[in-house]
Amino acid sequence: MEDFIKKIGLYVFLLTSTIVISQTPGFNYQALILNNEEIQIPGTDVTGNSIPLGSENIILRFTITNETGIEYVEEHNIITEENGMVSLIVGEGTPINFTFGDIIWDGKLKYLNVELNILSNDEGFVFLDSQKILYIPHKINGDRNIKIVNSLEDLTPPHNIGELIWHTKFGKNRNPTLLIWNYTNWVPVNDDYDNSNELGLLVVTDDSARTKKFQNPVVGDQVWNKTLKCIEVYDGTNWVSITTKVLNGLQKKENIIKLGGKLTEPTKITTNNTNTLAIEGLQNSVNNEDLVVVIDKNTGVLKKKNLIQVSQQKQVVILATDGQLEFTIPLNFTNTENIDVYRNGVLINFTAINSTTIKLEPEAICYKNDKIRIVQLF
Repeated sequence: MEDFIKKIGLYVFLLTSTIVISQTPGFNYQALILNNEEIQIPGTDVTGNSIPLGSENIILRFTITNETGIEYVEEHNIITEENGMVSLIVGEGTPINFTFGDIIWDGKLKYLNVELNILSNDEGFVFLDSQKILYIPHKINGDRNIKIVNSLEDLTPPHNIGELIWHTKFGKNRNPTLLIWNYTNWVPVNDDYDNSNELGLLVVTDDSARTKKFQNPVVGDQVWNKTLKCIEVYDGTNWVSITTKVLNGLQKKENIIKLGGKLTEPTKITTNNTNTLAIEGLQNSVNNEDLVVVIDKNTGVLKKKNLIQVSQQKQVVILATDGQLEFTIPLNFTNTENIDVYRNGVLINFTAINSTTIKLEPEAICYKNDKIRIVQLF
């Protein structure tokens, strides 16, 4: 049986994808299931060793997806015919996820994914095929017909505002698209904002234009506010935005909100011993002219300051004895990078002997009364 399931071939023949059957919408699905890889069209002769999977208890699982995810899943528990045929209506199976009636048939491309489970073995579901599916109802709200055309030249004016057509090869990519007449042009329904039809959304320039258009708004009225760049809905008292607005240090790209942007109001982040604030992965500064961040002692506001203004220094001048190399510095230290040593005004190298003593490089051995200036940052 294992070899058998691996050899199953499937041909999907959609009789139509635009029918509506009484109260239950759906579309016919026919397939011929064979035990080899040869593709056959239903009704043709099966040649060679292409033996149909006849009289078998099977489960067919149909998953309808769009570009963002799954819209509907259903299963059909059936018995194949003697010649391996199956015939059913997608939409009348047992719902697994969601319901067929909830699918939004907006004219955008969807896919029908098919899986097969032969109950006489323990293989479980096996993926068979994925087909493009273009399904639209013949009517909207029971009374509006949709005409299917291959070209806009197939249409004869005049057209009515809100009239819909299904264009099978629209745009530069020749994609199937649902179009609406907006009084002057045929446009995709997603691009239509004319409030004269229920598929559209009224656009207003700003709040003032919205008020003029809706002098007596009712609950549920909605507009696209071009200034605020959001959809607003009247809730009976106020116009409320139902589109996410990004402000104050955030930015939005498509449907993703990211950190980064202009602050539009004073902003506070409150921390405590438990809820601390940390920034990991900062690079080490090697430029003495880099700025540091300081906190205003009165307001807590972050400010910037030059490093030399932040650091305090201690320096001492010592008159050397003849042949002297070792000197005691002003403060105990752990890092020699915070110490500079000058011999008669010339910067010289040194090494640390301990936390209080340094030793000049041999070439800088002192003569009597040489001036050794030690500058220490802390």
